[in-house]
Amino acid sequence: MLGSPVEFMESYEYRLLAQMIVSAKKQMPESVPLHLFGAGHPLTIPFAVALGCDSFDSASYMLYAKQLRYITEDGTRYLSDIEIFPCSCEICRKYSPEQLRQLEETLKINELAIHNLYAIKLEVDKVKQAIHEGRLWEYVIKKARAHPKLFEMIDVMTENSEFLGLGTPKFKERAIFLYDKNDQFRPEIQSFHDIVRKFKSKKKKLLITKEFNTKPGYLSQQYLSLKKKIKDFDSFQVCQYSPHLGLIPIEISDIFPAAHHESSRIDYNPEEFTEFEKTWTEFFKKNNFSEIKFDKKDEFLKYFVKTLSKNIKKKSLV
Repeated sequence: MLGSPVEFMESYEYRLLAQMIVSAKKQMPESVPLHLFGAGHPLTIPFAVALGCDSFDSASYMLYAKQLRYITEDGTRYLSDIEIFPCSCEICRKYSPEQLRQLEETLKINELAIHNLYAIKLEVDKVKQAIHEGRLWEYVIKKARAHPKLFEMIDVMTENSEFLGLGTPKFKERAIFLYDKNDQFRPEIQSFHDIVRKFKSKKKKLLITKEFNTKPGYLSQQYLSLKKKIKDFDSFQVCQYSPHLGLIPIEISDIFPAAHHESSRIDYNPEEFTEFEKTWTEFFKKNNFSEIKFDKKDEFLKYFVKTLSKNIKKKSLV
């Protein structure tokens, strides 16, 4: 059991709350559940679960009601400030904000408490569904934007991605969504990086290209076109690349998550992808390539190619 974090939450010290949870989890046997006292708010529930809490409790639904505070999915509002209820629970359907404000005090508090309890239960259900779909990480990232200090909890998650990976399934039934630099630290992505960092090829020449439209890569039209275009194609170790996943050897482009992800089609800053850099360095240490063929107009790839030894010939793919 972990003591009440109410003071942290009231002062918006969400990073400290996250650090407290991770610290406790690291000291506990994996088989022992962790209960978090006093963290029953829609803002903190997803993070508590993602960081390893198994259960939690809170009297916040009533405490906030007594202060005439209305719980929403991204914070709390004073009842006096609400013009329209952003909710469809039985209380919010029964009253308008003005009607609820006009109720006798005890009844008003009790009705508000019922709404608050509904909001908390709804958040728990959303987290359960996100876990079922294998999308808890995406859900947490989305929730983090509800408050700047809440977003600081993402740093704690990325800094402890290896630890969080211990409790994350290696394979999932659904594709994962990748948006920005934070997603390179997803436990599933980290597991793939570990595989590629150990990958050894017998070939001396390397061909690198952006991810193909079709997954796995070896079934794509782009791959078949390259095979016809390049005469000595079979002498090349072929790799696709993704800013998040790093290098993707074509032989393992059918495993999770290489064949089970969707990325935003935007230009990423290579300096922000430190995991790509680590995998790139390890991949070239493990293998003895004398030549690399790539698109010299690819700015992301050029950033890393310039770090290679001068002994490796750099040739244009175009």
